[in-house]
Amino acid sequence: MRMLVSDLDGTLLDSEGRASERNRHAIARARDAGIEVVFATGRSWLECRSIAQTILGEGRIITAGGAALHDIASGRCEDRITISHDLVHHCTESLLMHGHLAHLLKDASLSGYDYLLVGDRELDAASRWWFDIHPVSTRSLAVLAADADERHTQLAHVLRVGTVAHKSELGEVTAALLREVPERLSIKHWPALVSAGKAGADTHLLEIFDAAVDKWTMVQRLCTMLGIDEGMVATVGDGLNDIGMLRNSRLSFAVANAMPDVAVYANETAPSNDADAIAWVVDRLLREA
Repeated sequence: MRMLVSDLDGTLLDSEGRASERNRHAIARARDAGIEVVFATGRSWLECRSIAQTILGEGRIITAGGAALHDIASGRCEDRITISHDLVHHCTESLLMHGHLAHLLKDASLSGYDYLLVGDRELDAASRWWFDIHPVSTRSLAVLAADADERHTQLAHVLRVGTVAHKSELGEVTAALLREVPERLSIKHWPALVSAGKAGADTHLLEIFDAAVDKWTMVQRLCTMLGIDEGMVATVGDGLNDIGMLRNSRLSFAVANAMPDVAVYANETAPSNDADAIAWVVDRLLREA
């Protein structure tokens, strides 16, 4: 294997949201052996910068579920897949119509800030906690601008449209969007983190991307950039946004705590995120090198 791609939450990070010393040491050994180690996460760049810079220091990280690729040392966004203005507008208005606050994640290198929050609903508790612990910047609007030029600016550089709400409330808006623009968007909702390392049973995160966005798609683009055969990539994950890379990489591992609907796409099962899964995978790769 020339590259090891690992998810963060629920995979590299344990139930307390930490990377164990054994996992950190294993990552260092993998890199010393010539394996490119890449993190692929649903988090935005600023939401994972500290982890990436502390553990890897340099290299690249796939963020926002595959919508962006960042250079770790500089933070520079090297590749991105944004949502078209008309789809951002459509999704935002649909979320507002269904009574939700729309979270527009931006490419901050182009917009100058991270999240545009649209609507008159209060920010949910899980999002307040998340924004408090990460150095993200937000702006808020009750409604999108009526002026076309101003609205164009508001809708530009969007990597993801989303919201956080009770899971029972998200089915209707998800179904509506899938009916209206089924081939142009990738939509999923799943348990949101509500505290360090803990996902809420009923509090879900709705994520809407351009249909081309997937962690595996960005892995392929990175392989092209680095001149690495994608057949020499191993992947590790646990959640819905890991399915693409688990299904398509030649060697893939679902951690033991992975969602059952996700685990079926992996070649093999690794220990849980609380049992140093990445160290186990690295040992396996180096043993068979």
